[in-house]
Amino acid sequence: MNLRPFQPPDLEQVIGVYRAAIHTLAAPFYTPEELSAWAPQHMDVDKWRQRLASVHAVVAEEDGTIAGFLTYDLTGHIDMLFIHPRFTRQGLATRLYLDTEAELRKAPISTVFTEASLAARPFFERHGFQVDAEEFSECRGQKLHRFRMSKKIGSP
Repeated sequence: MNLRPFQPPDLEQVIGVYRAAIHTLAAPFYTPEELSAWAPQHMDVDKWRQRLASVHAVVAEEDGTIAGFLTYDLTGHIDMLFIHPRFTRQGLATRLYLDTEAELRKAPISTVFTEASLAARPFFERHGFQVDAEEFSECRGQKLHRFRMSKKIGSP
């Protein structure tokens, strides 16, 4: 599995990974209505293009297939980390996260943080994150339960 920067031609597959991960891996934690609000059948491609252009995005790719991706910025915010269900339990999320943490350790920050879903919270806890706050984020008329989490990575 090759990790590389996101490129514009990856957009359709990245959106597909996002939708598949949410509708499969998060399904035990959220209602069908919440899942549909979070990852509707028709995603706004222009908004996705803009969102990905404003962050660092890394994809995990093998033979032209995007298996997962992670987005972050240099404030230490890990915005999205999604793995396609076909590629889970292979250490891919860990690899994406650890590579990103190594990059962020070079930035003048001391903490990384994220807003983790109910499904993602255990992953981030295994990597040393702590829950700072429980939140409910409004998304297309639904309130999605999540956790603001952070981890100290050094001094700036």
